[in-house]
Amino acid sequence: MKKNILRGSLLTTTVIAGVLAGVPAFAQTADATQTAPVETSDATPPANANAGTGGDIVVTGSRISNPNLTSASPISVVTAQDIQIRGGSRIEDVLNTLPQSFATQTSSVSNGSTGTATLNLRNLGDQRTLVLVNGRRLMPGDPVSKSSAADVNVIPQALIKRVDVLTGGASSVYGSDAVAGVVNFILDTDYQGLSLTSSYGLYNHNNDSARFQGLAAARGFPSPSGNVADGQQFDVNLKVGTGTSDGKGHIVGYMGYREIQPILQGRRDYSACSLNAPAGNTGADYRCGGSATAAPANFTLTDAVQGGPPTSYTLNSAGQLIAGQTLYNANPLNYYQRPDKRFTAGFMAHYDVSDAFKPYAEFNFMDDRTVAQIAPSGDFGNTTTLNCNNPLLSALQVATFCRATNLVGTNGVPTVFTNPDGTTYNKANVIIARRNVEGGGRQADITHTSYRFVAGVRGDLDRGISYDAYGQYGTTKYNLIYRNEFSVSKTVRALDVIGTAANPVCRSVVDGSDPNCVPLNIFGSAAITPAALNYVQQSGFQQGETKETVVSGSVNFRGGEYGIQSPFSEEGIGLSIGAEYRKEQLRLEVDQAFQSGDLAGQGGPTLPNSGQYDVKEVFAEIQVPLVTDRPFFHELTLEGGYRYSNYSTAGSVSSYKGQLTWAPVRDLTFRGGYNRAVRAPNIQELFVAQSVQIDGATDPCAGAAVNGLVNGNTAAQCARIGVPANRFGLILANPSEQYNGLVGGNPNLRPETADTFTVGAVFQPTFLPGFSATVDLFSIKVKDIIGVIGADTILSQCLQTGNPTLCGAINRDANGTLWQTPQGYVVDTNVNAGTLKTRGIDVSANYTLRTDTAGTFNAGFSGTYVDELTSSKVGAEFDCAGLYGAQCGFPQSKWRHRAVLSWTGTSGIGISGTWRHLSPTRFERSTSDTDLAGAFYARDARVPAQNYFDLAVSARIEGKYTLRIGANNLLDKMPPILSSTAAPIGSFGNGNTYPGIYDAAGRYIFTSFTIDL
Repeated sequence: MKKNILRGSLLTTTVIAGVLAGVPAFAQTADATQTAPVETSDATPPANANAGTGGDIVVTGSRISNPNLTSASPISVVTAQDIQIRGGSRIEDVLNTLPQSFATQTSSVSNGSTGTATLNLRNLGDQRTLVLVNGRRLMPGDPVSKSSAADVNVIPQALIKRVDVLTGGASSVYGSDAVAGVVNFILDTDYQGLSLTSSYGLYNHNNDSARFQGLAAARGFPSPSGNVADGQQFDVNLKVGTGTSDGKGHIVGYMGYREIQPILQGRRDYSACSLNAPAGNTGADYRCGGSATAAPANFTLTDAVQGGPPTSYTLNSAGQLIAGQTLYNANPLNYYQRPDKRFTAGFMAHYDVSDAFKPYAEFNFMDDRTVAQIAPSGDFGNTTTLNCNNPLLSALQVATFCRATNLVGTNGVPTVFTNPDGTTYNKANVIIARRNVEGGGRQADITHTSYRFVAGVRGDLDRGISYDAYGQYGTTKYNLIYRNEFSVSKTVRALDVIGTAANPVCRSVVDGSDPNCVPLNIFGSAAITPAALNYVQQSGFQQGETKETVVSGSVNFRGGEYGIQSPFSEEGIGLSIGAEYRKEQLRLEVDQAFQSGDLAGQGGPTLPNSGQYDVKEVFAEIQVPLVTDRPFFHELTLEGGYRYSNYSTAGSVSSYKGQLTWAPVRDLTFRGGYNRAVRAPNIQELFVAQSVQIDGATDPCAGAAVNGLVNGNTAAQCARIGVPANRFGLILANPSEQYNGLVGGNPNLRPETADTFTVGAVFQPTFLPGFSATVDLFSIKVKDIIGVIGADTILSQCLQTGNPTLCGAINRDANGTLWQTPQGYVVDTNVNAGTLKTRGIDVSANYTLRTDTAGTFNAGFSGTYVDELTSSKVGAEFDCAGLYGAQCGFPQSKWRHRAVLSWTGTSGIGISGTWRHLSPTRFERSTSDTDLAGAFYARDARVPAQNYFDLAVSARIEGKYTLRIGANNLLDKMPPILSSTAAPIGSFGNGNTYPGIYDAAGRYIFTSFTIDL
């Protein structure tokens, strides 16, 4: 099927109907071929569930239906055509092209992937974006995710009518989590007919960078060249809908299948190796770095003193011990794009028994399997001693490792150990870092299976009085198989070898503690034997689930039906009151390998977790048209809302809103509003067990001393962050820029609160039909932020201020590092710490010109300017607008926009072009802010403006068939390339860039074919 579809599309010379791609709007026109901010009574405004279960018009952001009034909330709209024009099989990728939306969990995340797809409005975190389906919550998507965010993989793409994106607080309407805004997926519950759509796409890139190929060659690493085509995506969706013979009911069903192939970082020349800054941040270009867990192995001794013998050793090609360090290129096996297989199915139905009784139901099913692959496992410094009578060691290795100053002992006196035969021996302090290159990449095989049920009834109780009551249950089943790991306990036993060189044997075999042990020989040039590999490799297993139960009911009252209205208005008041009960449950079970921390490459143990909470809520909303159709007051409307929530864990909180809309004339509308939003701590934030994991990207006092300074820091400053005087300048830095933190939950967390202000204007001149423009200013301030302070922030603030609380959170291991062993870490558990504030301006414009002979022309523009994105915690306050890095996260361009030009011919032929722009950003360390500033390499200092161009063409044939072909990133623009310090994993950096923000894989070419019957 894939080949036939591709062949048919490539032979087609037809072009696609032009579609304006998702500009900010308040209402959707009835014409599906455009997206425009039109506010007219004959338009179809963004709707919630009621719109899909019987035809009521309800604006997203309010429970009150009044199609004659303008929405006070800025809403962006993405239509089904917008999704098709991008060839999108992943809805999150389409939405992340909106200037207000940012990527978090996407297909480009491998190290740290949850296997889900989440949405993040205003860059305030996916935990602060509420996802709805037809106006109702989508359940949490993963029991491991710290954010408990919804997984939009559940959404049936075939039935998406449009997506309403409301940015700003909406907790008084929808409850907790609607801090940054709401993404409401409106499904076509009244679809009639049968439609089958199949699409195919792939990434294409020309590896022609002599610069990056040269960097890899200089290190002896392979690098690709020439054209590559990979990351193939195949998607097929079926939907069918029909009504009952009496016209009172309707049912819509859907099925979908999607398959995505992986992209390895080794397939791009700019990601073929991990890039590091040159020593001292001086030099003409990056250098290919790597991990200190390598093959051949690296050995670190613990007797370092100034002017003493080397303490870092490795093996040459002959297997001989030499001073120095081998670095492993971890990039080639890492995924730029994860492979994925997804099945979806479900139905939506309603039947109007009478005006007062209209039952409805929804069911959604999703099964998604993805594999996140990263570099092979190994001994990541998990073993710290070697027995000096190990027959696998050469004479030089024994002499070096077991020198008198490096023996295990107390106060300089070596400890004497006894062999099974009664003889004695010593142990040496040797930290081993050996990569399992023989076993292949670590693979997290993740499966999510989700079920969502909704059953409800709505109707009219009397003239102007309606109700809606429903129950909802959603669950996500989670299963993880983690393959190709090393067992720490088995590795320890496999390295504790006695006997002779001709007949080595594990000590555990001789003493009977583990008769299955096979000696692990990593001390020469030979590869690990299959028998030893089979012994030390270990798989890990996890399973769990999330459950969400909602019972909700509301009553709406239209005062105009009873003459309850302002004497200056023709519109009556609107009132909505209701109550809701919600219960959240989570369970995560892990096997002994995970729980004990026995899996070497996990960075620490993964502990089981379970918990639950419930919330009881009452809410009310009122809409009062004060003046309509008067001089200077075409419309003046006041809105208010209130919600009281009682959490079983966090106590009682209130959220509320007030909004005002004033249109002095029909052409011009002003609007403004204030929202108090809340977010209660989720189960993960409350109850997840604490454990040591990768948490930071820097240790300011790791590395050699230069002119009495380490990275520009004095011995006194380094003493503040736990470096003793005798270790200053001797602490080994992690070449992978990954450092440990003790992370976990806190049952004493309080809810976050947020204050959101918006003010804006809508211009729709009657003298220029088809034109509309909007400007909206926004300001959001979140207080009592739930989350971690950040290991890098703790280190930086301790270094600068000597704050005893922060400095007390730093724990160094025996070697003084924060990464070589689990004993080195920074305490960074969840707290209510500080504030997060953002403010800026959203602008949009749209013009549609319809002609009888030349077709329809459309031009659209939407952009966002972010003036501030300030984080304040533990005395540190920094503005991340326009920055990126370990503390600021992925790049936050101050200006992002999308512009679309399209044409649709009268014969159904059309073309659409899109320009996506992201303004320049800077590395946080390059700023003058003392809380962010630090040493940096010049090439990391700035990412220039990025511009991408997309093109799509297609044709509608005989009213039944649609052929499409297009390309995103048409010019195959290379992503901005940075070092692993400037694009760390913890900030969703991957492959020397930020693939969730920039187009990392090259040009995406797609084609699709739709049959409508």
